[in-house]
Amino acid sequence: MSKRVVAFLVLVLVLVFIVPNTRALYEGVFFYLRDVLTYDARAIVPVNPAGRYASLYDLVSLNNAERLAYLQRWLDARALRVTSIPILNSSQRNLFVSFDSAAPYIVFAAHYDKLYDDAAYQGASDNTAAVSVLLAAIDALSSRGDTSARAFLFTGEEETGLRGAHAFVAYARANALPIRAIIVFDNLGRGELAVRPSAEQVGWVFTLPFVGDFAYDGRAFNPSAPYLPANARVVRDLKRAYPNLVVYERFTARGDSNAFLAEGLDSVMVSGDNLYYLQLTWHTYADRIELLDERNLDRALELILKVR
Repeated sequence: MSKRVVAFLVLVLVLVFIVPNTRALYEGVFFYLRDVLTYDARAIVPVNPAGRYASLYDLVSLNNAERLAYLQRWLDARALRVTSIPILNSSQRNLFVSFDSAAPYIVFAAHYDKLYDDAAYQGASDNTAAVSVLLAAIDALSSRGDTSARAFLFTGEEETGLRGAHAFVAYARANALPIRAIIVFDNLGRGELAVRPSAEQVGWVFTLPFVGDFAYDGRAFNPSAPYLPANARVVRDLKRAYPNLVVYERFTARGDSNAFLAEGLDSVMVSGDNLYYLQLTWHTYADRIELLDERNLDRALELILKVR
């Protein structure tokens, strides 16, 4: 084969495959390889059982019904204004914590239900850590009297079709609830904080020319329908509060933010940015408290306390 033919084939490869996937290769190869090569399960600051996220140790051993009861007791003990929102055909309910505000709310949300409803499955990253961060944020904001224009939402039935999120939208519309944005926290636990675009198919998305997009979730390749980038206005607000925020374009997520976006609300999902850790733990029994790094939870708490 002549050098010209080889050069032509290389050019075709670059133009047809590499150019359309530049961002995907950057996120899916650079970040993923970084995380694989540097991952050390022991290189963490363990979550302090007596610290601000102590609720994490209570929640991980509870089933979904017990988690809901725990949250209700925790919030009632602080005499907060809590609205219990029913979810159709479910014993789970959403809990909405609101404060007096004339301005539209920034709602911080996390689902409390776990995929496998048994004690052996902790769901530490998905999504107990985020619930504990929201509880810590409520305590911190209440103690300093800085709750204006903020609200907190704990949803159920996320793992069964985002039904809690849809129930909240129905409640918000029926009660003309003013909402500026909904920041969904899911899969915290390692690394920096990252915004991931909401899509029906989770994973690293790349384009196969003349065929379409495919997402690799660490286990399989699946067709990926077109999706929108993360909301630019909300991302700007978050980066103003937390400049180190990573913004992914081709590493997608599926969660309550999907439901909020589908209903026309401005919403983004925030997770940890360690792709390898997420691959190891997502929807597996390896998702345990001893793998969480408290520094990642602190970053999420910092974002909540600073965002305006």
